[in-house]
Amino acid sequence: MEDGTIQDGKQKRPKSNNEEDVINQLPEGIPINILSKLSIHEAVRTSILSRKWKNLWPYFSGTLEFSGSPIMKDMKKDMKKITGRSLQMAMEIMYDAERQTYTNWIDELLASLKCSSLQGLKLWFPMKNVSDIDNWIQFAVRKKVRKLELYFGRAIDYVLPLQVFKVKRFDSLCVLRMKSVTVTEETLEYLLSDCPLLETLSLIDSEVPKTMKVSGSGSGSSLKLKCLELVRCLELTKVEIFAEKLVSFKYYGSNLETEFKSVSSLMEASFGGSFVEFVRESFMLQIKVLKLDITQNSPDVIYWLSQLPLLNNLKDLELVACGDDSIILGACVILLKTSPSLCRFTIKMLNTEPTFRTEHKFPKECQYSIKELELVGFCGAACQVELVMQILENAVELMKITIDTRLPTKPKVRLLGEEQFKTWNCEENRKHALRLKDKIPPSIEFVCL
Repeated sequence: MEDGTIQDGKQKRPKSNNEEDVINQLPEGIPINILSKLSIHEAVRTSILSRKWKNLWPYFSGTLEFSGSPIMKDMKKDMKKITGRSLQMAMEIMYDAERQTYTNWIDELLASLKCSSLQGLKLWFPMKNVSDIDNWIQFAVRKKVRKLELYFGRAIDYVLPLQVFKVKRFDSLCVLRMKSVTVTEETLEYLLSDCPLLETLSLIDSEVPKTMKVSGSGSGSSLKLKCLELVRCLELTKVEIFAEKLVSFKYYGSNLETEFKSVSSLMEASFGGSFVEFVRESFMLQIKVLKLDITQNSPDVIYWLSQLPLLNNLKDLELVACGDDSIILGACVILLKTSPSLCRFTIKMLNTEPTFRTEHKFPKECQYSIKELELVGFCGAACQVELVMQILENAVELMKITIDTRLPTKPKVRLLGEEQFKTWNCEENRKHALRLKDKIPPSIEFVCL
């Protein structure tokens, strides 16, 4: 093979001495900073740049992300299609072998790193060996990781080990996201009290104490936590929050006993599942950004929404709704009426039948302040057209309307029927949207996606 060529036959331009000199003459610290902005795979490839760069990649200090090898992902897809038990067992054995190869590669890579700290570590793939996971978390503590994300599948009951943290204080941790991980009361208390920089805590499908007390040592004033997410934590029955710096709170689940104290900074809230009693929380009066997912609520959600106080500070509202269009329209009426300062309103309509054409009259209400309206999941149904036209008539300051005709993201717990995937026609939906455009004044910006 001649110099300046590569195996696929494409010409490879030889690197000039001037280029290599420029690379080698970068100020000290710049190459390491460049490495931190890359993925670990890209960082390793920089070793071909010059002799100086050949041994730099072990000082990578960016974010490591491990989500399973491409072979593992392909095998997972194939396993879902297999019906025979013997063939399925054979595939599982092959998958376990590939996972072990991938795990060994992670261990070798981590052992090669010479950096003193890492920005992030994401371990997001099915595992079976608890000791491997413990070792990786110990590595995260030693390397002073700032952002840690953990998910090891549902086949393993992994309990976040308190003893790992007690060996060395995890005082670098800023963001912790976990899915399907068990967190004991003692470990939760440690994370909140002994991780002084922790600003984001996200627990999804995780087993947590029945009563969660979210506060720092002594009082909420010592807690740095700004974002708290509790999604489908089925064991949870009560939460007590004392967090003066908390800005964002997300809860998806069943009815919950709550106690919010010292949450003067709370500005963003997101609620979903069957929990509707959030309307009673006093902090709702200060919320500026609100997301409501009512896909799992029965018709009594209209009653609960009618109990909302006047949300004078609310600027940005997102409503995710599914099914009966009369419930969707009723929810929109109530929310617009109780949000006199609303600027942006996003409505995601799931499971709307493209062929459904029952008329629903949108009651006349007071003028709305919204400036932007976005409707996701538009298929031309009469209720959608009625909703847009009535908001258009009452929103005197409206400046922009976005109509998204693409199939909206389905909620995990209530799948869209296969038939809807077959009948959803983006091109046809766009035609309905463009017909709607003819009814909108030219002074209002119209966007069709």
